[in-house]
Amino acid sequence: MPRALVDTTVLFAAAYRRDGAHDDGLAVLSGIDDGSLPEAVVVDYVLAETLNSLLTRSGQDAATEFLDRLERNEKFHTDTLDSETRRIGKAVFRRHAELSFVDAMIAAYTTTAGHEYLYAFDDDFNAVDGLTRLATPSNPYRPS
Repeated sequence: MPRALVDTTVLFAAAYRRDGAHDDGLAVLSGIDDGSLPEAVVVDYVLAETLNSLLTRSGQDAATEFLDRLERNEKFHTDTLDSETRRIGKAVFRRHAELSFVDAMIAAYTTTAGHEYLYAFDDDFNAVDGLTRLATPSNPYRPS
């Protein structure tokens, strides 16, 4: 089954009703759930960033519920970055001032894991070669 990465901006927006991109984030997660979009890959750094943001803004219950939702869903896959990917991510972070540390780790992961597509509302990813940012619930494996 084809897969695409999902950034914190999408996960958090879907989980936090007061986020300005809530409806868009929810549309992406719904598409993953119903199979109209590729299965999701969430790297461990993104999971941590998302849950910490939910914890801060919505509390422990909301963060735990979202974690449980992701863990129960067979269409969401959490991957842990290995030491080589982290080494590459640190180099990307040093070269790209526009990327956060977590975003640099995502960029490195696309290189080492061979994933091209990333659902993200953060346009800083546009500077990363070999990565195609998807800001809408579109399926890159089924072009229209």
